[in-house]
Amino acid sequence: MDKELCRTLALGSLMRGYFHNLKGTLQSLSLQLQILYMKKDLLVSPQGHPNIEKALQFLQKLQNQIEVALEDLSNNEEGPWDLKEIMEKELLFWEANLFFKHKVTKEILEEKKVFIQCPLNELRGTLCLIEEALYPALKEGDHLRIILTQEDRPQIIFETSQGFEEEALQKLKTRLPYISIGDLEVESHKVILSFNS
Repeated sequence: MDKELCRTLALGSLMRGYFHNLKGTLQSLSLQLQILYMKKDLLVSPQGHPNIEKALQFLQKLQNQIEVALEDLSNNEEGPWDLKEIMEKELLFWEANLFFKHKVTKEILEEKKVFIQCPLNELRGTLCLIEEALYPALKEGDHLRIILTQEDRPQIIFETSQGFEEEALQKLKTRLPYISIGDLEVESHKVILSFNS
């Protein structure tokens, strides 16, 4: 596959169309729920009213999440970005996976305040490439340490107590050519992203 095409896909540029379609479907769903809510006394028993209200709240939350995702995909501002804030948001995103949320303990260790200067969509795209290979491959009871440090240059170290599965490491190695904002070092128990800036 063409390197530039892979990189474009990784950054999510082609996802804008998908999000646009999702927003249209969600707006239609929202309209139907609002009609149901307005006619709830006629169509639904009083015991069901809270369920309609909860459904509307969840739908609004989903619409907000899609807006945030679209904003991230389009954001090519250079920063500087607080790496701890970025990684905290990343963990929240990945905790949608209930195994990762409940079966893997996680901590972010900030050895010193680290700021990154690069386009936000490239930073988020790169983190997604790495995390998509590593996080689903973690084992039950694993302890993931995300260490933020600044030696010669800013680094994120993903370190696991049980070691990463070989298949996940091989998957990650195939992605090395598509990472443009830094260098990636892959070991059995740790993966180190060293940023260019």
